[in-house]
Amino acid sequence: MADRSYLPPTAEKTCEHGLDWLESGEERVCALEYLNRYVAPCRVEHVSRHETQLFLVFDSGEKLECCCESCGESHSDDRDYSQEITHVALGRRALRFRLEAESGNLVIWFARGDHLHLHRNALVRFRPARPSRTVRPPHAQKPQE
Repeated sequence: MADRSYLPPTAEKTCEHGLDWLESGEERVCALEYLNRYVAPCRVEHVSRHETQLFLVFDSGEKLECCCESCGESHSDDRDYSQEITHVALGRRALRFRLEAESGNLVIWFARGDHLHLHRNALVRFRPARPSRTVRPPHAQKPQE
């Protein structure tokens, strides 16, 4: 196996966790780094369903798919699974995101010591939220304050 230490950072396709790089401004970060830098300590605003996917939606606008720790899929059609996720996460601040050494799965630590175990797929499928854009045509009047 070749020594990879001589390669420039842009040549690496994945981070040390085996996750794809994400662009954050002019910087490259992996999903785990991104969550720890920009999503922690945001609050879970609501739990969202889209077809068979279940997402934690943070007050920062970021969405993290809730992938079952066992099978790696999202189970929005499983009422018990959805209720457990909602019970643990809704309204709580995510303090830290961590990969478990043994399983490689994601653990989200919330305020007051609660935590949620998700499959690694939650990190693999994560993409940062796009910045919202608003346009006010120049001829439109500004709202009255």
